[in-house]
Amino acid sequence: MRLMHIADVHLGCRPDVGFAWSGEREEELWSTFSALVRECVRQQADLLLIAGDLFDGCPSLRELERADRILGSAESIEVVIVAGSADFLREESAYADYEWSPNVHFLKSDEPESIYLETLDTTVHGVSYYSAIRRDRVLEDLVPDDEGEIQILIAYGGDQDHCPFDLKRLQRAEFDYVALGGRHSCRLLAPGNIGYPGSPEPLSPAETGKHGYIFGEIGREKSRFTFVPFSLREYVNLTVRVDAATRFKDLKNKVRQAVASCGLEHLYSITVDGSFPPGKPFELDELRDVGRVCAIEDKTVPAYDMDKLLDIHRDDVVGMYMEEFLRKPSTERAQQALYCGLNALLQEEEQDDDTGA
Repeated sequence: MRLMHIADVHLGCRPDVGFAWSGEREEELWSTFSALVRECVRQQADLLLIAGDLFDGCPSLRELERADRILGSAESIEVVIVAGSADFLREESAYADYEWSPNVHFLKSDEPESIYLETLDTTVHGVSYYSAIRRDRVLEDLVPDDEGEIQILIAYGGDQDHCPFDLKRLQRAEFDYVALGGRHSCRLLAPGNIGYPGSPEPLSPAETGKHGYIFGEIGREKSRFTFVPFSLREYVNLTVRVDAATRFKDLKNKVRQAVASCGLEHLYSITVDGSFPPGKPFELDELRDVGRVCAIEDKTVPAYDMDKLLDIHRDDVVGMYMEEFLRKPSTERAQQALYCGLNALLQEEEQDDDTGA
């Protein structure tokens, strides 16, 4: 039996709010979801598991109908869904009462329930959320039954606020596969038949790396589960080093080349590290037009000759300030504070010289 496992799709979410491409990314979540279902058909999967947070919140009727059209188009594939902490079920909501296509099965009880899929000789056990937080250890009590040859558990959670469980107890239950949701990065747990696929598309700059789905084959003697990258975009952390001889034009070209090499479709957090000529810091906001830049971190410091500066100012407030810092253990934060203070003191000194004070 062949299956695709996805989770944390968050349809309706609008990543990167405040950026020009935010609305485009909201629609891309739907595009990727639709592409995943087509991929499921192409891969000749028998079963699609959606382990919570298909939606970013309680979906509207329009959103439900759109998702159902996509899932219902794959008539040959059985689909099983549970609700997670973001799209938890509300009483008398459209989500709780919606009539899905015949191939879509929503395990919407907050108590453990199961469905037997006769054509696959498979039983899928699961449980849904009716609040954002669920601290009971309900997953530890679930065990396979005797109805289906293949036994699968689908659930959302694993941390202290979302159906916590002891991994060894879950392993001892001996499900053929445990499809989990609630993490936005992929993780396959030993012995390999317990997995989080992560979100199909990354949703924030903290979610770097590959995103996609888990594809599995369950056989009589051997089963195999593999993470498959699938996202349209990735968040990429990019660090560029500069020195006092670097011109801003050269820095911008270096960043542009790095972005082009990684891919213009991706989303970037850029860190500029190194030094700049004292009094002439880089205008780093001008780097935003090289691509989809979400964040810029300035870790540059002025290229002061510290020994020379201390020798010149040994008997004044600048020298006293430097000596105070140089007596302390050097950390990145302390260095930043030292350079920030030095810059302010030296600028004040220059202003005094200009006014003749």
